[in-house]
Amino acid sequence: MISPVFYILVSMVFTSTALSIIFFIAWRTQGRKPHALSWSIGFMAATLQWSANLQADWFASPALYWLVVNALALVLITLSIRGHCQRTDCRMLPKNLWPYAGAVYAVIVWTTIIDPHVGWRTALVPGFACITLFLSALMIIRYREKPNAAEWAAAVSMILFGISQGIAAGMGLLQGAGGDDVYRNLYLHYNFITLPAGYIATSMFVILMLASDISERMKEIAIRDELTGLFNRRGFKEYGSLAFSHARRNGTALSVIMTDIDRFKYINDKYGHAAGDAALEHFSKLLGETRRSEDVLARVGGEEFALLLPGVELRDAMAIADQLCAKVGSTPMEMTSVGLPMTSSFGVAAISDEDRTLDDMLLRADRALYRSKRGGRNQVDLESSQLVLAADGTLRPLES
Repeated sequence: MISPVFYILVSMVFTSTALSIIFFIAWRTQGRKPHALSWSIGFMAATLQWSANLQADWFASPALYWLVVNALALVLITLSIRGHCQRTDCRMLPKNLWPYAGAVYAVIVWTTIIDPHVGWRTALVPGFACITLFLSALMIIRYREKPNAAEWAAAVSMILFGISQGIAAGMGLLQGAGGDDVYRNLYLHYNFITLPAGYIATSMFVILMLASDISERMKEIAIRDELTGLFNRRGFKEYGSLAFSHARRNGTALSVIMTDIDRFKYINDKYGHAAGDAALEHFSKLLGETRRSEDVLARVGGEEFALLLPGVELRDAMAIADQLCAKVGSTPMEMTSVGLPMTSSFGVAAISDEDRTLDDMLLRADRALYRSKRGGRNQVDLESSQLVLAADGTLRPLES
């Protein structure tokens, strides 16, 4: 009669193979992310490990079998945590983790061949897995300011799996140097209950986390301008509407600056579209310098840009627009050995009680922008619906 253990091992072989293929496909189709490849190779090592467990009698000696399956287990564990380091660009661990895995394996060899100790050689791999699972969970949680649901699920599953592996390591140690049959049976039964469940659950949540990364990336692509890397109109509306709602709800200041490159069509026509693209990149870089993290900068049209300034009063927004106008005018775009001079026009508006949406602010700022262009370009104009800039530099109601 075939042992139930046989069926468990066969299912783990197929599961590991499927996971390896899934991560390999993710690596090939989703930008060749190194963490996906690390996980793919790791699960292929797990396939070999479970296969070796399935055919333990193929090995010349129990010691050789033990060394092979533990080596493959350490490859899986090391590549798993390496993948999390690559995904999160981790700085808390060294880039090369193999010496640590090698040190653990050296102790396994020592306690298997040179100075046999059943407890230590049994406890080392689950103990190492316990530590790496906790570290991986920590990396996932610290990756973003606000981890998403998939990341929380993956981190929690790793913590629970890490706890179960820590308990397994303790049971392994209790076997002592010569091996205690009672603790050995306890260790084996506990492992066959917890290891497949923890292994599969953690792997599924990592796949879910990878899928959420793809979703986040697709969302980022949808709201970003490919050329400049700034928000596009959709991204500006999404994040700008949040800032607008916050300002209306809390009665705080909010200003917006609309701007574009003067005579952009002339640059395109005379120097070509490549020069036009370079001009847009140059202009976006100048606008983005020294901006605060809460400011929302976007390319909302061909050569038109918007800058939303939470907490900034109208007068301060005017000063910022003046500074940007002067900066653009004094910073020619580099074209081969010749600098191409550029100027820009600006329109400024601030939130008012009459505004119901962000579009109301943008419309007034846009009108101010076109007044500045009709007035000669390379200047800043203020919205005319509420305030005007008097000769003495003060802002006064239009009717006064």
